[in-house]
Amino acid sequence: MSPAAGGSSSSSSSSSSSSPASARLDLRRAELERHAAVLFAASALVMAVVCGSVIFSGWFAGVLVDSWERLFWVGALLGGLMVAVFAAAAMPGGADARRSVLRITWLLRAGLLLVVLAPALCVVALVGDFYRL
Repeated sequence: MSPAAGGSSSSSSSSSSSSPASARLDLRRAELERHAAVLFAASALVMAVVCGSVIFSGWFAGVLVDSWERLFWVGALLGGLMVAVFAAAAMPGGADARRSVLRITWLLRAGLLLVVLAPALCVVALVGDFYRL
């Protein structure tokens, strides 16, 4: 009777020991999904405001010197890619919480890198054109 009881207690203890780890992964996944959704909404809103303002003002990148214009458009495309990366991070998916946490973490890191890089390229292009560097 004790081997059967010991076997069932060890199997229940192993399932209970994996349950807290699984619960922690699920909590981390939910936290990362919230961060991704907020960053996606914020980046989409910022892109909409910036693009809307540029369109409304009548300004266009064609007034820049060609080399600076290309740099400006690279920054603008990276800004669009940033929104797409945050959208991919916010997209729910997968039954495996560990893989989802890893996917969302790397997408958030890439998106945050693009948050810095995209406007930096646009600003460098505008300043470079203004000062004729």
